[in-house]
Amino acid sequence: MKERITTVFLVSNDSAETKFYTVPTKHVEKFKSYLKIASSVLGFLLLSLVSLTVFLKVANNEISKLNNNVLSLKNDLKLLDSLEIKKKVGDIDNNIKDINKYLIERGVFKTENAGGPEDNASPDLRVYEFYFNKTDQILNTIKNVPIGHPLIGEHKSLFGYRSNPFGGRSTEFHKGLDIKGEIGAQVKCTASGTVTMAEYDGGYGNSVVINHHNGLTTKFGHMSKLNVKSGDEVKAGDVIGFVGSTGRSTGPHLHYEIKYKDDYINPENFLNIKQ
Repeated sequence: MKERITTVFLVSNDSAETKFYTVPTKHVEKFKSYLKIASSVLGFLLLSLVSLTVFLKVANNEISKLNNNVLSLKNDLKLLDSLEIKKKVGDIDNNIKDINKYLIERGVFKTENAGGPEDNASPDLRVYEFYFNKTDQILNTIKNVPIGHPLIGEHKSLFGYRSNPFGGRSTEFHKGLDIKGEIGAQVKCTASGTVTMAEYDGGYGNSVVINHHNGLTTKFGHMSKLNVKSGDEVKAGDVIGFVGSTGRSTGPHLHYEIKYKDDYINPENFLNIKQ
């Protein structure tokens, strides 16, 4: 069967050439169906576009909420950091109080307002300057306190009254601590200070005396050889001499004294910081 053809004429109103087109008649007959399909597709696309617009708007709102939540969390974290910093500063303040209390009890360090600025002080740089100055002051003070061992060895004769080591029934007050050591072993300074004596001193033998500029002095006796001279500035750990048995001695050892002003102090109290 021969396919039917429909001719479509396009006539212009300005006397231009008339154009015509031929299309299968079945397409003309189905034009309405095509138009419905096109309308449906276009409607679906418009609906999809509207849905997408709504979805994007909702998504933007959610993103905005999330950004606000993140900002809030960041602020919370800053607050937590601030509280943590305040806690740490408080801990430092408590440590400062404890250190001051300990040093005051030992008669080494005296200060006022050791606990820090007044509670109603403004939280500005002056607060941090206070803590810096206070900790720096305490650090310098501790550096001048004779802490630690001048020599590692057995403690042969302790601080206090003892029997005469050279025999007899008499007793004597031993002003320091005797630490046994090998001839030539290093004797180390236990705090910063100035050497005020470095010479042979009767029963002490070859001796060194160090002034720590806070009322404290240390003395090291019976050494075989000295490694410093009067006027030298020393710090903790410096080798000031070597173990010997000079002076009134029963054998190689170090005699170690700590004195605060006019009072002798038991050196064993300064050998270790108890934890």
